[in-house]
Amino acid sequence: MRYSLRRTVMVLLFLALTILCWESAGVSLSLLLRRGVRFFDIAGAMIPPDMSYGRIVLAPLWATVQMSLAGTGIGAVLGLVGGSFASAYLNPHAWLRVPFKAVIHLIRTIPALILALLCTFLVGLGTLAGTLALSIYTTAVMARMGYEDMENADQKAAKALEAAGCGRLRAFIRTILPVVLAGYLINVLYMLEANVRHAAILGYVGAGGIGLLLNERLAWREYSEVGMILLLLYGVVILTEGVSEWLRQVLSGKRHLSRTEKTVLGLVLAGLFLSSFQTLVLPDTDGKGIAAAAAMVQGIIHPDWSMICSLAHDGVPWLLYETFCIAFLGTLGGTVIAAWFSFTASFRLFPAPAALASRLILLLIRTVPVFVYGLMWIRVTGPGPFAGVLTLTLCSVGLLAKRFLIAIDDIHLEPYRACRGMGVSAVRSIRWAVLPQLGPRYGAAILYRLDINLRDAAILGLVGAGGIGTPLILAMMHYEWAAAGALLWGMVGMVTVVEIFSEWLRKKQRINDMS
Repeated sequence: MRYSLRRTVMVLLFLALTILCWESAGVSLSLLLRRGVRFFDIAGAMIPPDMSYGRIVLAPLWATVQMSLAGTGIGAVLGLVGGSFASAYLNPHAWLRVPFKAVIHLIRTIPALILALLCTFLVGLGTLAGTLALSIYTTAVMARMGYEDMENADQKAAKALEAAGCGRLRAFIRTILPVVLAGYLINVLYMLEANVRHAAILGYVGAGGIGLLLNERLAWREYSEVGMILLLLYGVVILTEGVSEWLRQVLSGKRHLSRTEKTVLGLVLAGLFLSSFQTLVLPDTDGKGIAAAAAMVQGIIHPDWSMICSLAHDGVPWLLYETFCIAFLGTLGGTVIAAWFSFTASFRLFPAPAALASRLILLLIRTVPVFVYGLMWIRVTGPGPFAGVLTLTLCSVGLLAKRFLIAIDDIHLEPYRACRGMGVSAVRSIRWAVLPQLGPRYGAAILYRLDINLRDAAILGLVGAGGIGTPLILAMMHYEWAAAGALLWGMVGMVTVVEIFSEWLRKKQRINDMS
């Protein structure tokens, strides 16, 4: 009875939050139905793509791939070192470990695009700024994943070796590190996939890669050339995800390689990583980078408190609230669409041709950069948070559907087949035999996507799609570092609160599962 009452209260609170965010973001279904077809105006203009433009795209596209490879590789190495330093077993000194974790968390809350914009002030325009931003972002994310895996690993063997006279570092390398390394490398492959898409938009702020060309073609409304850029980017995403999946099977032990094959694979990966540094050019900033860094630090240490305390629509509290509304509704909308695709794209539940078609559509949705979606939706709704909600809805579909598919691949289908064998319809069989197994995994994926959307909402400021992004980017562009510091601290606080709440929900779920 108490559980039922608590569940009812939670549902009512969720509905109230949804309605409040709906009204605050200005969501209008009648407007969407009336003008939704305009979304396809730009999409239609991209077809057919200008094939002759492909030779111009190849060089910046390769630079984008090189940025993502270099940023992921550097970040993976530094993240492993950082994760080890933050591990309670290897570093028992809390006065060193806790501040380091705080810095990692601070960096994680800043979107890669904002980091790239900051890096352009430090090292100038070009691929070096983009690579540096991806390296910093990847380091923070992988360090967080690394130390969490290390602290959750069984430490009995390490402590036994240490008690036998083996040094703590050697015990760590011989016992804990081998246990977590395969999972760590699998997470690195996921980061590589994400960084390919991140690198595709960094050029929008002058950080090199194909984003600069994409921004230019969009500004000139050369949509057939934009279509060619997206077509080639789609091919890169398919190739990257295909190679990543094959490597994940190797790391997880599902696919075995001979010693010769492992050697060749190692040489190829090393060659790709080293070749990714070819496009990097050392900056010649004449000391301007140091002055810019000093100004940024000054703005972060001494933010504009009048913005933080203001309750006006240009104050930090209101902008954070609007950003949360955009992220929450975008995650909710993306969840509904991704849940549908997760079933239709599953080879375990649907025929192979239909599932393959759904997966290709999902890859296409994930390929299009966020600001392209933003520009397309603004033609429907005009500038404002409603365009941001629709943009994040589409951007959420790809990642959520992928995580949902992984969950479906791990479930036991025997109850589902038993229901079907007794004549129960497919829909009812999924409802009673599949969904109960998927609930916790789906919930974790949704909370993770909400965390990402809170940061991605800042990117929408580039196209005027509401939230904290527009004033943040404008403040940085005009070197108003006190205002930028206030907005960044606001983002850090909002993401931190949501992460604490998410972790509380996950702990309650684990307790309920054990009981």
